[in-house]
Amino acid sequence: MNQKIMPFLLCFILVCSTVSLVSSTIEPKSLTATTTDIISMIQQVNHSVVYDFHDTLMGFGPRYTGSDNCSAAAQWIEDEFQAMGLDTNVHAWEYNGFSSQNIVATLPGVDPDSTAEILMTAHYDCTPGSLGADDDGSGVAAVMAAASIMNGYSFNHTIKFIAFSGEEVGTYGSFCYARDAYANGDNIYAVINLDMIGWANSTKGGQFLRFHCPDRSWWIGGQAQDIAEFYHEYTNLSVETRPNYVGADHQPFIDYGFDGVWIAHHDGHPWANSPEDTPEHLNWTYQVKATKALLAIVAEFASQPISIQVMFTSPEEARLYLFDIPLFPLHLGKQWYKGLRGTTVILGRTTVTVNVLTEKPIDRVIYCIDGNFIVSRSQ
Repeated sequence: MNQKIMPFLLCFILVCSTVSLVSSTIEPKSLTATTTDIISMIQQVNHSVVYDFHDTLMGFGPRYTGSDNCSAAAQWIEDEFQAMGLDTNVHAWEYNGFSSQNIVATLPGVDPDSTAEILMTAHYDCTPGSLGADDDGSGVAAVMAAASIMNGYSFNHTIKFIAFSGEEVGTYGSFCYARDAYANGDNIYAVINLDMIGWANSTKGGQFLRFHCPDRSWWIGGQAQDIAEFYHEYTNLSVETRPNYVGADHQPFIDYGFDGVWIAHHDGHPWANSPEDTPEHLNWTYQVKATKALLAIVAEFASQPISIQVMFTSPEEARLYLFDIPLFPLHLGKQWYKGLRGTTVILGRTTVTVNVLTEKPIDRVIYCIDGNFIVSRSQ
């Protein structure tokens, strides 16, 4: 059920970095409903399946965005996704003097009432002179291994396996994708972004994955902790939640009003973004465990029913408004490090509209700015 609620807010100048808020909760559900399938998926993850994808990616050499090596790697990723039987497309992008491709493989959900998408992402580009074995060949190998296994199963919600380029030059590939997905009205429920998941050199580090969560997406970390705990005997890995980091590929989605997290290993990797980021500086036992745990987490997110979603539909992200009139876009993609990307500026009085997706009766919707109560509206 799609219900619209529209209050009026009086603003002299309102600047919001995330106008389009998506709020979600998952209905309580016993994980045992999909345990058999997910355990089977976990058990199919092994050193060989992850290593083979990683080894082939390393064969392309340094993959700086826009280089021939980067383009060749993109073509290989596209070919591999297609060979898996996944609906695969190339999201071409140009920004700030760079042009490249994001490779998107889609596993459609089977629930006809769900438009929700879970994105499992990593970036295949790297810095000049680096093989990017950990940053982020480790994430790409995990995404591709998970896709090859999960493609044999059905899930309520759509899963998109995405390999981004442009991360090392300003998260431009993911920015362009998030910008376009927002414009297209995609219902992105959660972005699970894998970036540096192949290293551990301490006892504690070998036992934890770190989920770096923006304020609005702590619920993803909490759900992931519960799922990891449930499947711990099959993965031997737990989830630790940490504050957000804006320099990874989940952040553009946050800037456009979606939910997402950056996931990385616990221990520091001193060779990142250097010629020493090579396969010899990976911990393959940890890499395989991380792939298993993240597959289970994505599988559960894609299986569990979603009880409610609340999405702002107006004013739109990344626009300058005079009252309710949009004047021109304000994408500010090059200002990500200042927290300005996706900012909306409103001059005067405006109307805020939200869509509430739920089958349950709505008592009221409460509007806040920066966590502070503004007004509530009942049905």
